[in-house]
Amino acid sequence: MRGVYYIYLRLPMLIRLGIILLLILFTSAVLAHFLEKKTFPTIFEAFYWAVITAGTVGYGDYAPLTFGVRLIAIFLVFLGGSFLAFLTIHFASAVVKNENRFIEGKNMYKDQGHFIIVGWNERARNTIRVLIERSETDKIVLIDDSLKANPLYQEGIHFIQAKATEDQTWMKAHIQKAKIVLITADSNLKESDADMNTILSILTARGLNEEVLIHAEILTSEQSTNAKRAGADFLIQTSNLAANEMVNGLYNEITQK
Repeated sequence: MRGVYYIYLRLPMLIRLGIILLLILFTSAVLAHFLEKKTFPTIFEAFYWAVITAGTVGYGDYAPLTFGVRLIAIFLVFLGGSFLAFLTIHFASAVVKNENRFIEGKNMYKDQGHFIIVGWNERARNTIRVLIERSETDKIVLIDDSLKANPLYQEGIHFIQAKATEDQTWMKAHIQKAKIVLITADSNLKESDADMNTILSILTARGLNEEVLIHAEILTSEQSTNAKRAGADFLIQTSNLAANEMVNGLYNEITQK
């Protein structure tokens, strides 16, 4: 008996409240049925009456006639009604709390075949927008430790507020079942520091999933080899792309003149 009690104590508060409320309603229904069988010919009808009474709805289709069942009705209104109201409030509070955890990036992602994007910047924003448009999917997880709230909450993007260099972060992002990982460079750090941070993130992700495709943004050419060694499948060398664009722009200006 003590073991059952300890199991009950370990249950979530919402479930414990529900069990207490059901016990109150069922016990009241059984007593009402046996004390006044004419009014409540079945336990189901008595249970229906108990729920209506505890909810203080009072349809009046079942009304107790004896003193004992009327006492049960008073008990239900005060005690059962209190537990029902408390259960409703606690349920609403749990829903709001879970929604806040989603916004603040504290919830674990549970789906599979998803995209994981590390770092919040204009490149990440555009990448997510293109992924949604072309792939028609919202199975995208955004990891960033600088944001305080989900910047794409309305779009249904899952956000995790944490560092990408920690195992726990990738576990929360369900890296084991991810499809592709894109690690963008941290624009708040110096180029060399940003690349070192990217390489550490690659190592952490690769250590937890040897099969997932990892695309990484590298700012300095010196760290390209290290990023490959860490496990990146494809490197995006932003500095080279930018340099090519600038040279092409200058060359076009010269040739036009």
